[in-house]
Amino acid sequence: MSIPQRIRASLAVAHGERHSGTLPLAGFSRLREALADAAGDLRVELAGAHDSLGHPVLDLHAAAELRLLCQRCMTPFGWTLDRRAALRLVATDEEEARLMNECEPYRVQDDWLPLHEIVEDEVLLALPMLPRCPSCENAVRSAPEPERADPRPNPFAALKDLKLGKKT
Repeated sequence: MSIPQRIRASLAVAHGERHSGTLPLAGFSRLREALADAAGDLRVELAGAHDSLGHPVLDLHAAAELRLLCQRCMTPFGWTLDRRAALRLVATDEEEARLMNECEPYRVQDDWLPLHEIVEDEVLLALPMLPRCPSCENAVRSAPEPERADPRPNPFAALKDLKLGKKT
């Protein structure tokens, strides 16, 4: 089954609509900019539902093997994406702001859910801020902390001496 560009939110939730399939990585303009190579597909599963409290949600699962560019050594490397999200569908900006700390709200406009845009947003959120290949990541973790010897005298040392009754 293919994934439509957009669906009606109210119908998707009321009927428990499910959409699954693959989307080409090259079809996501913003995501392409973050990748070293946009070859391949994104496996996506989407489902309209109600959460345990009866609130409308869009459940999302996106998975792929992505090629990122290491920001330390500038070489491409493989990175596994496995993003799951339950987006709470809200109707107003106020409701979205109120729920920001409780769940992951998504503001629905005119009862339409732009599925491809939502998928791209969630994948972008899942990417590391500063991608590093495994060898650079291990090098950063195993590097010793540099010593921080400050050659300047501590200006508070004199106050300590005064308090202890020492003459400098």
